[in-house]
Amino acid sequence: MDTAVIPNSSLIVDGLPFLAIGGELHNSSSSDPAHLAAEWGRLATAGINTVLVSVSWAELERTEGDFDFRIADELVRQARGAGLRLGVIWFGAFKNALSTYAPTWVRADTERFPRAVLQEDPLPTPFSYAGSMAKPALSVFSPELVAADARAFAAFVRHLTETDDTGTVIMIQVENEIGLLGSARDHSAPALAAWNAAVPELVVQLARNDADALPDGVADAVLAAPARAAWSHLAGNADDIQETFMAWGFGSYVERIAAPVRSSTRIPFFANAWLGPQPGQDRPGQYPSGGPTARMVGLWQAVAPSLDWVSPDIYIDDSRPVLEAYTQRGNPLFVPESRFSAGDLFLAVGALDAIGYCAFGLEDGREGALYFEAARSLLALADQILEQRSRGNVWGFALGADVESASHRFGDLTLTVRNGPGLFARMLLDVGVQLPEPEPSPSETRPGAVPSPGDDRPFGIVIRTAPDRFVVAGQAALFDFAGDDATVEIDEVRELVLHGGELRPARFLNGDERLAIVPQRGIGIAEVTLLRI
Repeated sequence: MDTAVIPNSSLIVDGLPFLAIGGELHNSSSSDPAHLAAEWGRLATAGINTVLVSVSWAELERTEGDFDFRIADELVRQARGAGLRLGVIWFGAFKNALSTYAPTWVRADTERFPRAVLQEDPLPTPFSYAGSMAKPALSVFSPELVAADARAFAAFVRHLTETDDTGTVIMIQVENEIGLLGSARDHSAPALAAWNAAVPELVVQLARNDADALPDGVADAVLAAPARAAWSHLAGNADDIQETFMAWGFGSYVERIAAPVRSSTRIPFFANAWLGPQPGQDRPGQYPSGGPTARMVGLWQAVAPSLDWVSPDIYIDDSRPVLEAYTQRGNPLFVPESRFSAGDLFLAVGALDAIGYCAFGLEDGREGALYFEAARSLLALADQILEQRSRGNVWGFALGADVESASHRFGDLTLTVRNGPGLFARMLLDVGVQLPEPEPSPSETRPGAVPSPGDDRPFGIVIRTAPDRFVVAGQAALFDFAGDDATVEIDEVRELVLHGGELRPARFLNGDERLAIVPQRGIGIAEVTLLRI
């Protein structure tokens, strides 16, 4: 297997840079390969190249020490047959801050594997309601738990290394949305022992040499405390200190799982985050406290160096600040879970050099969904994107409904993209024509699935392939170029169409069609050549 992340934040597969674009299957889909068998053919023609699937500790090790890899093997076989790459999600002791994927023999033995204990007045958490049954949350500070989880993960990775000789698996996510819900910190006996122990030297060194790796004020609290002071003696914002404590705990846990097998495989490892703080979830514990949230990226990088990156799961409307936050400190941007958002896909790949992007509930996507059209278009352009990125010749955008334009510099040229629907409506209104309100785009998902609205925003990607030649792709945007020292006009526009996964030249666009190089709905691709006067 030849998969790795290299210093310029490229994902390398089979020796070449690779854009991993696709989606994550529902949590339980991979537990029955027969259930998925009918889906692989549809996914293979959807226009994607990567599928994320879960492998459950509970199914892999139903009896302690007895490992069953049949489900995992079948998933690899089916994906390989469909010509798709796999990202594997290790559902170990923690999934969405709970422990429902830990085996029965782990969850049943509360003495050997103690549960996390919440604060006296637990915080309200998502997906809970009065009278709901208890859900297991194991303590991340349990030495028996991390040892058992690490043994199972190591057995799985070793098996994968021995059997996946064609490199179908290109990444592994260690745990899922790790953290603690309901409390800023764990109050169990092993957690209290850690809380009352000295702040680890690694955290002290971060406070001294890289304070920005910690939330505001935490570094000052660490440095103001006496030498070898306990976490419990730090003075400052209690939530921030407790979340930092839990991030050290969870990050260290993941490192103890990943480190023993890090040198045995070139497959990248990563961890993902349930976002926080976010609207309605302002305090740690309302979102999983201790997960690799944006403000904990630096700490996670320090305590879990065996990870190649950390990732955001994005289900909020204003995604750009989150995407930008996960490019900090050299962290490669990869989105393992999101809505079916074609515009965010273009933004991540074009503006922020993402190595990949995945929508959640992939099998729910309807045939012809805009997200699949976006994936197909970007993958057709992948070679050009990956070649031109390092030269500063790629830019992506997604404009909100109330944003009229955005600009970007390509050397001595300025490109301004404009909100096509709004601009056309105003221009037509000037001549007495009022357009009707457009119909909303159809859902991206099939009937019966959770609806996912189509992306009506102007969005796109622009690739400079020569000094005066650009490839543009997207929807609902107008493109205007301006030169520093010359008048610039369009010389030629050549439409590019997908045929069998490859781009071929089609119509020369001229006259009125040059005003709308890409369509108002649905994704178009064109090559634009400029003329300087």
